[in-house]
Amino acid sequence: MKRKYKSIVYTLFLLNLIYGNDSDRRQHPNVNFNLFSGNKTSIEELIKKGPLVVQFWAIWCSPCKKEMHYLDKIQKEYKDSGVNVVCVNTDNLKSIPKAKAFVRQKKYNLLVALDPSAEIFKKLNASVMPTTLIFDQNGQIVFSKEGYINGDEKKVEEKLKSMLNL
Repeated sequence: MKRKYKSIVYTLFLLNLIYGNDSDRRQHPNVNFNLFSGNKTSIEELIKKGPLVVQFWAIWCSPCKKEMHYLDKIQKEYKDSGVNVVCVNTDNLKSIPKAKAFVRQKKYNLLVALDPSAEIFKKLNASVMPTTLIFDQNGQIVFSKEGYINGDEKKVEEKLKSMLNL
């Protein structure tokens, strides 16, 4: 009987680890963005309008910059549906002028924020460049992916379409 009890307890413990309530981890922390433009905004402000895509990038990260190109297209196409895209730059203060020049040259319409201390990167549990997250209007992270390979932008777009019922 003891062995059976231990097996049940162990199984429940494992199931809790695997399928446990992760709503705290999936709910966004209070995050404010300092934008390249000098303006400020927050996750809470942006999700009022609709789904929010947050991508972390750096000037040295080629896959990040490739994904930004597609995220800018998504921003243009779904802006009228309330979608916002914020690309959060994690470069150190010395590299920020290069990052700003890159964004200016590409004429991106998406929001670009500064995170030189990687504070937002850590708050949102990102660990790889690029990391892309989608928040719903309740502030829940409903999609996340790490890295970028061609075609990933289709996954982001499909998730947004399903959220917008398109």
